[in-house]
Amino acid sequence: MFRLWCAAAAAALVLPACVIQSGDLAADGAASAAEASEARATAARDALTDELDAACSKEPGPSRRAQVCHRWRCEGRAGRAAARWTGDAPACVAATPDADAVARALRVLNLHRFLADLPPVRVEEAWASAAQACALVAHANEKLSHTPPPSSRCWSEQAALASSLGLVANRSAPVSIGAFFEDPGNETTMVHRRWLLSDALARVGVGTTDRYACVVVDGRGLGEETEPGLAPGDAAADGSGDDAARPSPRGWAAWPPAGPVPLDVFAAERLDEMGWTVQSDDDDLDRATATVRSSGRSLAVRVTHLTPLLGSRSAIRIVPDGWTTEPGRVYDVSVDGPRPIAFAIEPTDCE
Repeated sequence: MFRLWCAAAAAALVLPACVIQSGDLAADGAASAAEASEARATAARDALTDELDAACSKEPGPSRRAQVCHRWRCEGRAGRAAARWTGDAPACVAATPDADAVARALRVLNLHRFLADLPPVRVEEAWASAAQACALVAHANEKLSHTPPPSSRCWSEQAALASSLGLVANRSAPVSIGAFFEDPGNETTMVHRRWLLSDALARVGVGTTDRYACVVVDGRGLGEETEPGLAPGDAAADGSGDDAARPSPRGWAAWPPAGPVPLDVFAAERLDEMGWTVQSDDDDLDRATATVRSSGRSLAVRVTHLTPLLGSRSAIRIVPDGWTTEPGRVYDVSVDGPRPIAFAIEPTDCE
């Protein structure tokens, strides 16, 4: 289950003073100045959007850094706007998911998997209606649950099953992906991040309202009977088939990952606070230790072992202790487990 708590700030609306002239209401200069300021801000945003569109229409350079920054700038913005929703919670009308929002959510998810050097996933349409029913129940009850009781508003067996098989957020689908990677409130499991970085994941079902989302990662019982996440007909152990997930040859995945990582990721997903993670489906990391070094110095970290068998066989969480990541530096991570794991993280300013 995923929980995000948001504090809303209420601002008082102050009306500018008016003077009456010849029976008409004439506002003083404050309103026109505010309108002019807003117009300038809108024009600046439009200019930046046009500039970014022009940059995104060009091919990135050949370096990994150029490709990472290009995709982050151009595809990362897909997660900024919420989904549209034509459903009706009081009437328990789920409606169909906003196709544009589903596509944007998938784009953001696959962007994260690209950064982690993992294969992309695709949307499984056979899971869409169940995922949408799951999102509706969360929206109608304004509550996140993997086990919504039958007394819940808009409850159905399909919604209950999808809730048990999916990641649920109080954000619409495009916005939820970054929040799943942040994973607040789940510091002992980091289960949402681990599922989305799973080697085995090849398909997802996406349901969304304008305020809640459900991403099904294990569709057994919702359609074709296959292993979790694997495409129909591709559940063979050798991973053969066009749509099968291609597990990382390393046998592990990390977040933040090896190589260039946009500095925005560290800020937006609060990685230094929520923690870095290393997960494996091949090795047992329950007794693993980890160190982080930069510029030849060992940096203080807190290492915890995460609950096993939640999105990966095992995983550890590494939290910087008294320091934060900086652009331009390289952080060498070493994990001493059944097999040594070593990689270098390069926080990168993509501006």
